[in-house]
Amino acid sequence: MENTAENTAGYKSYAVIDFSGGLNNKVDANLIQDNQCTDVQNCIAPIIGRLQRRKGQVKLNSTALAGKIQGLHAYYYGDNLENRKLIAVSGGAAKYWDSKNGFTDVKTGLSATVPVMFETCVNYMVGMDGVNKPWKWDGTEATDLEGAPAAGSCPVLFAEKLFCIADKETVRWSNSFAPEDWEDVNVWAFDRGDGDELSGLFVYNGGRELLACKKRSIYRLVGTDISNFRANRAENRYGVAGPRAGVVVDPYFYYISEDGIFRWDGMESANLTSNTIPLTWENVNKKYLNTAVAARVDNRIWFCVPEGQSSTNNLVLVYDLDYKSWWVFRGIALSCFVNFNDGDSVKIYAGHALAGHVIQQNVGYNDMGLAIESYWVGKNFDGGDPVRIKKFKKAFAVDAKDLNDAIFYYSLDYGPFQAPSTKTDIKNVRKYSITSDKGRYFQSKFAHTAADKDFCLSGFEVLYKLKKRR
Repeated sequence: MENTAENTAGYKSYAVIDFSGGLNNKVDANLIQDNQCTDVQNCIAPIIGRLQRRKGQVKLNSTALAGKIQGLHAYYYGDNLENRKLIAVSGGAAKYWDSKNGFTDVKTGLSATVPVMFETCVNYMVGMDGVNKPWKWDGTEATDLEGAPAAGSCPVLFAEKLFCIADKETVRWSNSFAPEDWEDVNVWAFDRGDGDELSGLFVYNGGRELLACKKRSIYRLVGTDISNFRANRAENRYGVAGPRAGVVVDPYFYYISEDGIFRWDGMESANLTSNTIPLTWENVNKKYLNTAVAARVDNRIWFCVPEGQSSTNNLVLVYDLDYKSWWVFRGIALSCFVNFNDGDSVKIYAGHALAGHVIQQNVGYNDMGLAIESYWVGKNFDGGDPVRIKKFKKAFAVDAKDLNDAIFYYSLDYGPFQAPSTKTDIKNVRKYSITSDKGRYFQSKFAHTAADKDFCLSGFEVLYKLKKRR
């Protein structure tokens, strides 16, 4: 925030002690809020008064599986810890992880190119991919899921029944508590012949509603069985890009569409990208959003999308649920997520979108051995008077204890960033002298590329003096 109180030398102070506003490229760099930034990569504000680099990634399996990770699932059966299985699909084979022996086959002969989705039933888990016959695994044997639609996909439990997408326009379900008992009457068509296609199923509103999503619309199904099921088109302007492109955080449903990232409250959808990060969204490759992933990670939502010319997810747009702010992560290429409780803690695993690795997220300070390149670029400060020239004298950066590795740069009048001339570091406060000191605008940048290290910035301050009008 700006402090206009003058010090004894006649200089004013511009200080920022809150970074929680995140990225804003909707307006010009000199008009954003003080707690926002004009550009950012691999940084996050976990609390007000802290700017830090995001956490890193670690491979679970050092030896890659046969292909990209097509699906992940946490399957728990029995009472023993060894019966908690982390399931991964790669190269057309489903496997479970064993910390001693690595991945062990569960089922082979699946398609190696399509996403695999899972659901846990009472006596087994179910896998579907829309190509192969649905199957089940009880911890010992993998067999066909009898009665299920041959090309079923996106299995979910709703109203004590196993639902799935049967084709582009219809959903089918099993009888209650009977995942292998599918009657012909248990079918629902959603606006057949409208030229759209079903893309995903999501359980909403505490399990009381099923969202059947198409790529250009969203339907709500409520009820307990065929006798009282009813459905309506709840959103007719936007739809969900793919089977993993939505996540429920009641009372909201967050989803990725070709038109942006939306939050649906049960009544209408609000575009979360258009008013804050439209330039970032503009560079998303909409052609390949069918592989996009939305997942809740702590109290943030990660939206994994392809950037630029990429056909696979290589950009993570992070939405902070507390501060309603956006952050940008790069160096992360993910195809799917799962939270896995190994008995000691809940770990966040993700599938690599290109290679056969399962990757633990939010751990360590590097990306699978590589340094995390992070930076934050602040507001183009003009002192409330862009016409008058200012003399900028000194800058101060306040670091959390022993976490002062972020390098400070500054820019004058939208010019290139440069390093200050001198620096002193006393009790976690860095003091810089500004050499090229005159300009109408002043912009700060902090960058950090050191491997195996974090940084934590608590705030910064710039001293300046308004020159006389001429």
